Amino acid sequence: MDTKLKNYRKLTCIIIGIIILLPSLAMMILRPHYIRQQQEQDTFPYSYRDISRFLVEATYVLHAEEVQGENNTSLTPYDIFLSQSLPAESASDEEEPEEKSEKESLDTEDSFNEEDVAGVAFEAIESQYDNWYNDFSYFRSYLEYEVLSENDVIDSNRDSRGASSLSNARALSQLNNNGQYGDYAFIAFIEYGKNGNVISTSFLTHERNNASQVLNEIAKENPIEDIQEEYDFNKSFQNPKNKTYCFAMTQDAMSAFMDTYPGIIEMSTDYGFGYANSSTDLLIVFMTLLAAVAIAALLLPFIKVLHTGEEKIFSAPLEIVCFIGCCAFGISVSIASDPNTLNRQAIYSVLTSLGAPQGLSQGIQYIWGLMGWIAVFALCYWTVSCLRAVFTMGPMEYLRKRVITYRIWPWMRSTALKIYNSLLHINLTDNTNRVLLKIVLINFIILGFISMLWFWGIGALVIYSAVLFYLLQKYLKRIQEQYQLLLEATNELAKGNLNGTIPEDLGIFEPFRDEIDKIQTGFKKAVDEEVKSTKMKTDLITNVSHDLKTPLTAIITYVDLLKKEDLSEEEREKYIGILDQKANRLKVLIEDLFEVSKATSKAITLNIVDVDIVSLLRQVKLELQDKIDATDLIFRWQLPEEKIILPLDSQRTYRVFENLIVNITKYAMPHSRAYITMENTENHVKIIMKNISATELNFNPNEITERFVRGDASRNTEGSGLGLAIAKSFTELQGGRLEILTDADLFTVEITFLK
Repeated sequence: MDTKLKNYRKLTCIIIGIIILLPSLAMMILRPHYIRQQQEQDTFPYSYRDISRFLVEATYVLHAEEVQGENNTSLTPYDIFLSQSLPAESASDEEEPEEKSEKESLDTEDSFNEEDVAGVAFEAIESQYDNWYNDFSYFRSYLEYEVLSENDVIDSNRDSRGASSLSNARALSQLNNNGQYGDYAFIAFIEYGKNGNVISTSFLTHERNNASQVLNEIAKENPIEDIQEEYDFNKSFQNPKNKTYCFAMTQDAMSAFMDTYPGIIEMSTDYGFGYANSSTDLLIVFMTLLAAVAIAALLLPFIKVLHTGEEKIFSAPLEIVCFIGCCAFGISVSIASDPNTLNRQAIYSVLTSLGAPQGLSQGIQYIWGLMGWIAVFALCYWTVSCLRAVFTMGPMEYLRKRVITYRIWPWMRSTALKIYNSLLHINLTDNTNRVLLKIVLINFIILGFISMLWFWGIGALVIYSAVLFYLLQKYLKRIQEQYQLLLEATNELAKGNLNGTIPEDLGIFEPFRDEIDKIQTGFKKAVDEEVKSTKMKTDLITNVSHDLKTPLTAIITYVDLLKKEDLSEEEREKYIGILDQKANRLKVLIEDLFEVSKATSKAITLNIVDVDIVSLLRQVKLELQDKIDATDLIFRWQLPEEKIILPLDSQRTYRVFENLIVNITKYAMPHSRAYITMENTENHVKIIMKNISATELNFNPNEITERFVRGDASRNTEGSGLGLAIAKSFTELQGGRLEILTDADLFTVEITFLK
């Protein structure tokens, strides 16, 4: 049984080998033979349409030169090609060349009086003729031409070119009758009748390729049709009359011309001449053989005894099959469609150059080519056999087992989502070069893969562009949604909602979340400050009213008492003393109010001088000694012995120290100690004043320096309530800092001046 199975397997291999070998041999035999046959039929690889157009334009230029020479005048191309009659045809030999017939003069005169239309057309004809002349100037030195009128040669350049193999157009026609053209690349005739109509055109060398038909079509075209349509010009173009133009060019002249002016004449395959037909035929033959191999690969497994179609070699993944199949198909189609591809026989040339026999070199070259075609058809058989599993396994089963993309799809999807999400969460505050580099690299990889697909890359590019459009559309839509969320948050903020939150993810706008939080915090702080300021204004009005009203009421009261006539002298002096006291208090209150107002608005002009701050503080101590002694407080002074010079306003600094020491005498606990120290460092000087408060310190230390704020809420103590406010304002105006610190009942003031 095993032996029988092995025999069937050998038979299967033989059959598959024959299926692959036969079309390979067919291509090896047919392709060189067919190309060789076409090359023998046509050795002129250039466009007959371009050549024909050059030759027709040459007849116009030669005709114009002939007319100008006969009339011994410089007639314009307008006169030659658009006038109904020429001086050469109507004038006698004795007439002056400048004289014209009455009819011609009228025609010419009329042509220039039609609202400048003829004038514009004149310029256009001149420009057109210049183009013809320039084109013919390329050809003139390489082209042999003769102009015949009633079988007489009236113009030729053969003598100047030293041509000896042919003497005139009749000899060229004789060559055509013999079917031998010597070394000529082409020989062409254009014959005009007595009315300027094209009687005949012919390419003697290439009649079988319809070259004469192309020449005839171009010769019968109206060369100024565009000018007539553009300028609404009615005159008709006049072809040469009763003339035959013969043109010829040798193979050497053609090669020299193409080397000198490359690109002037297109290759003939652009217009269906030359190898175009052979290319199409070869491609059809190749596609037919390829289809035969594919059909065999599909049908052969139905022969059960052969046991083929299920081999491991035919179980390759779809992506590998498609890639290899497309590459092989693209290369083979390019070889089959272009006869010049792989036609140089490089192996043969190398081996013969090394001295190998020509027969051996030719055989190796042939075997090499045969192996190439075998590889092409083998890959075709393998590709179709692999894809056949789609029908035998079923699409879903094939998708699960043979498609790598399907198996790695979850990973690809998660990776794509990560990349997509990373693009949605680009931190605009960071350097985005890394993100841009990733995007460019991914795009480079995709386009690089597409570029490997040759012609099919166009389809892949279309699919890629569609997918890219979908992804970009989705990406931009998501950004728009995130931007809308950001706008909603800012609108809520603009409406005054300072507690609003953004529950959703903002993507690339996520950094703005922190900024919006900062704005909310700033607005809340500003609102709190405004509320506090409003409260302070209210308190200011209340306190000012109270503090001003108290002494003022007393003054009014005692003034009324002084008006009594029965007052004793002792009572009168007592009342006057009280009035003086209340008036002085009112004066101090008003002065302090003005001082703190000016300090707050920074309307005070400072007199900055070098001040020994140690001596200044000692002076304050000396002048306030009576008030200090009037209390039962114990002051501990710790001042440096050396001088400390600072740039300060001595008067305002004195007022700061005075207010703070007076504040201690008012609010310190009786029978307690107060500490006044001064620290001298390299960068600053700090004055620290500490005392134990007589009342509980239940106020905010940051508010105690505001205007009319006191430590005792009952406001029973003497003073304006502006002492600390004035001290802080004067300190800050001089670049210093005053801070209030509390710890239980310990009240501390720290004044810092930078050196």
